[in-house]
Amino acid sequence: MSREQQIVARARKAFESGRSRPLEYRIYQLKNLKRLFTEKQKEIADAINKDLNRSEVGTQMFETLGLEGEINLIIRKLKEWAAPRPVEKNLMTLSDTVYIQPEPLGVVLIIGAWNYPWAVTIQPLIGAIAAGNAAVVKPSEVCVHTAKVMENLLPLYIDKELYPVVTGGVPETQELLRQRFDHIFYTGNSMVGKVIMEAAAKHLTPVTLELGGKSPCYIDKTCDLSIACRL
Repeated sequence: MSREQQIVARARKAFESGRSRPLEYRIYQLKNLKRLFTEKQKEIADAINKDLNRSEVGTQMFETLGLEGEINLIIRKLKEWAAPRPVEKNLMTLSDTVYIQPEPLGVVLIIGAWNYPWAVTIQPLIGAIAAGNAAVVKPSEVCVHTAKVMENLLPLYIDKELYPVVTGGVPETQELLRQRFDHIFYTGNSMVGKVIMEAAAKHLTPVTLELGGKSPCYIDKTCDLSIACRL
């Protein structure tokens, strides 16, 4: 059994234990995640600076502040969002109690992107936690320092069995895609998006693909042209 198989199996076992379902547990995990942003802001910013040469102020503005606001909103609204919603009856259901009950999907896979390596990876994780899911997090291998910090810090603040981090490159991602998930969330280019959708189809796994491929930038004479072209 590969390392990735073991990680996914542990996440599924943790989900099936039911501990991610209570709203109190979800909120506790989200509060801990928010505390991570505050207590480890410098470590996060330093890692992103090494990967993308982004300033600490830029990281705070574009990578963490929005996430804090999202967590605050979820904490305020989660009880309302998770409550059963009554729906209109018809002749078939006239004598029944009819409602829609939101339920967790199960174990989801989140594959992040390099251009905002913290925000676009952690934002879907916030949603997964709020919905009561387990989530396997795969940060972009392009931002190696950010991925390492994510791998080191997340287990210190949130449930490491429910929300494990898998680092590495294409082989690790391919091995993850061989596993069965209940949803896959990917941010990146359309070429990889097709690969992910094909892998998901083997298990009839639903996907959310946030595909772009257009992150324009200026390349001046101080840049290493070979690296810029590769990115």
